[in-house]
Amino acid sequence: MFDITMPLWELFVRATIIYLALIFLVRVIPKRKAGHISPNDMLTLIILGGMGTDAIMGGSSSVIEALLMVGLIIGWGYVFDAIEARSPLLQRVLRDRQTTLIDRGRFIRQNMRRELVTEEELMAVLRKEGVDDVSRVRSACLEADGEISVIIEDKPEER
Repeated sequence: MFDITMPLWELFVRATIIYLALIFLVRVIPKRKAGHISPNDMLTLIILGGMGTDAIMGGSSSVIEALLMVGLIIGWGYVFDAIEARSPLLQRVLRDRQTTLIDRGRFIRQNMRRELVTEEELMAVLRKEGVDDVSRVRSACLEADGEISVIIEDKPEER
């Protein structure tokens, strides 16, 4: 139960390969589906949940191996967050950027299709912002956290 059944190097390599493969897979999830959680945090939660289930159900070879894997996954999550915070190149690769959905009162349909946002969803967000006519919108963007931000055109001052 507490014995390590595989070499530590194998445990390290397996956890690292799975983590890197899942980072790639998490990057293809649309922003709107991810919500307010970063891809790295989502990945850590997915892996830890699966490992926890495996350990609880007795699928792991030992408790120590399960704890080592959990520690390794949390460690990789921390390392990637730290490197990403200091590397503009890695930020461009790993972090989502905002996507413009409306520009100067016009829907950017190509971006809406890519981000799986319908005109009805976008209009609902505009109504919540008090906008009933898309021509009054300077810009609406799908942010990296999945929220849609709206900038309304300034009204000309009446004299």
